[in-house]
Amino acid sequence: MMSIKLVMFDMDGTIVQYKESKMLSSWGALGIAAGVNEEWDQLMNHYLSLPELDQQYNEWFEKNCRCLTDMLVQPILEQILPPPYTPGFLEFCNYLGQQGVKKGMISGGINLVAEHVQKEASLDFILVPEIYVSQGKFTGTGKINVPLMGKGIFVKEKLAEYGLTREQVAFFGDAFNDVPAWKEVDFPFGINARTEEGRLLLKENFQDFHEALKYVREKRLICPP
Repeated sequence: MMSIKLVMFDMDGTIVQYKESKMLSSWGALGIAAGVNEEWDQLMNHYLSLPELDQQYNEWFEKNCRCLTDMLVQPILEQILPPPYTPGFLEFCNYLGQQGVKKGMISGGINLVAEHVQKEASLDFILVPEIYVSQGKFTGTGKINVPLMGKGIFVKEKLAEYGLTREQVAFFGDAFNDVPAWKEVDFPFGINARTEEGRLLLKENFQDFHEALKYVREKRLICPP
């Protein structure tokens, strides 16, 4: 069996779990910290009800960003950082690093949290939306970077970049928008996966990263460098 050489993660609901947020997300936590959660919940309920959500995702993102215009960033960050990691995540990443496995994030979660995670977990790359800041305040704008249902495209790009095949790659996620990424790897893993289609695709659906670490060790999915 071929050894895993690259592990990629979703962030919201997978790496981090903000319990106060309806979807465990960094977006939800940011909205609560900024005092715009009611407006954001209304936007979320509206856009999630649309039959062609993927086509309206940019509009949803832009409206969320506008709600933050001219707010001070630091007081908000102090409420959402450090993030509430899923148990075992940092230990799992430390193990991957010791084994010479590349690791990265492809997520719709906010860059302000993702950048913190990248430093603490020594991730090799992150691909996430950017919320723009100038002179310590939110500008009310940003860049989406990762389309709602576009994670699979970036997974394929990373395989090509690292010269790997799908048999050497794992992706951890939890929600419907992780399905395109799961379909591109031979090791699709869930962390409390909440979507029926996803659960049918998964090799394993773990409660946390302690379970994931035990599994990859027992199955010898990662060979030392």
